[in-house]
Parts: sequence; structure tokens; C-alpha cells
Amino acid sequence: MSQEEPKGAPLPASPAEPPNEPLHGGPAWGFARPKPYHGHVFVPGWSGRKRIAHLTDLHFGNVTPLALQKNAVALVNAARPDLTVLTGDFVARGLGHLERLTEVMAAIEGRKLAVLGNHDWWSGAAGVQEALEAAGVEVIDNQWTMDGAGEDALPVVCIDDWTTDHHDVHEAVRGLHGRPALALSHNPEAAPELWAAGAGVVLSGHTHGGQVYVRTWTRSLYQSLLRVRYLNGFYSEEGGQVYVNPGVGSSVVPFRYGRPAQRCVAILDLEGGELRPPEHGF
Repeated sequence: MSQEEPKGAPLPASPAEPPNEPLHGGPAWGFARPKPYHGHVFVPGWSGRKRIAHLTDLHFGNVTPLALQKNAVALVNAARPDLTVLTGDFVARGLGHLERLTEVMAAIEGRKLAVLGNHDWWSGAAGVQEALEAAGVEVIDNQWTMDGAGEDALPVVCIDDWTTDHHDVHEAVRGLHGRPALALSHNPEAAPELWAAGAGVVLSGHTHGGQVYVRTWTRSLYQSLLRVRYLNGFYSEEGGQVYVNPGVGSSVVPFRYGRPAQRCVAILDLEGGELRPPEHGF
């Protein structure tokens, strides 16, 4: 959103597909292309407006076709966000595709912030971070950064991976002093700790929306056996809210099934307001 636009002006429209931009490939290996999901999200205590594009779980590697990752970036650029955030798992099971990672991430226009995920640490966090920084991505671990200016300025709290125990919420909010904030965490299970630290809206990934989603069965399996509290979509609780983005790629199973697990690029229009479920989409 341009700083010169009046406060009452609408945020730019997000087309369903990039205009004059070819969609890369089609269904491949049982994949459907990622789709844009839109939501209007309210940030308590904040007075600004901002469009965020949220990408996660790209999983560069042999399992996910490069065409899907390129299409996801085309959808981001078509939405003209103020900021793009990336919540981890850039690689699948190794570091053999880092050049592709750099090439595709460099195509994202505008500022882009990232945190790492468990697959990044398992494969080699230093190599992943170097590839991202070569693409102009700011990789932030256990710190916060300010995005925007004036009323639209919003702190973004970035914690390192919760699954591999590299997170430090206390350090990440140092100096925040209770200001309303957005938070990035690869694993959504860190959300209650971030809410308690003052970050009321958390964006995450990690679960792939269940990967193969069968009504009732998948959610029950994740909750009872895997102890996963937040599986897909938005969760609004007393302390705050967390969005679990199903992401784009795969690390093991080369297909997805069920709408909650559909590959997506999240386009979130943030606005100050009381804590309540998001409007539109999802």
C-alpha cells in the first residue's frame, strides 16, 4: 500500500491468477497448482493497514516440481504485497537444490522476511540461510524487525524453529515493550507462547494442512497421535490467533488430497481492530 494513499482507500485487488503471466506447468505427479487464499485479518492495538503475502513449506527438492514454486511466486507478485513473509522449510531432504531456491526467491518483488524450519535445520541451516540471503531475503532468528512507517509501521517478531528447539521467544521480543506485533514461526504450536509475549497474530506452516486430508480422520489422527493442536487454517483463541498455511511443497509424499491441504499462497490484508476471526477466504 503506497504511503500516499488515503486511509480510506482500498488495498489493491488480488487477482485469482497473475495477469499477463503464464502459469507455470499444470498438475504434475498428482499435484494441483497453488491457489491464492485471501483474508482480512485484524490486529488488536494497531492502527495501520498492510498487505502481507505468506509463503511456507516450499520444499525445494526432488519431490516438489519447480513449476509449482515458480507459480507461487507469480501469485505473490500479482498481489502487490507490502511485505512477503516466508515461514520455513525451504528444502526437503538435502541441499542439492539451493541454486534453484536462490533463483526463485530472487524473483519475489519487494521486501521479504524469513524464518527457518525443521527441514532447513536437518539439512543444513547455514547453507539454506546463505542461499536465501543471496536472493535478497532477510533471514531473522529470534529477533524482531519493524516493517513500514508511520501508522502502518508494524513489528514483526521472528522466531527460529520450534520443532528443533532453536526458538527463543524471550529473546525475540526483547525491546518490543508491549507494542502490537505480527509473529512468524514455522511450527504453529509456538503460538500460545508468542501470544503471551505480546504478538497477537502468528503466521506459520509446517503441517501441510494434513497433506492427505480426510474429513474427521486426519484431524483426529494429528490431535490424538501426533499431539498437533493447530492443523490448518485460522485459529482464534483468547490469547490471540494463528494461521496455519498448508504451503506449497512436499518433503516425502508427492501429492496432496483435500481442500484443507491444497497448496496455497496466503494474501492477508491486515488492519487494526479488535481480535476476531478474519473476514473472507480461508
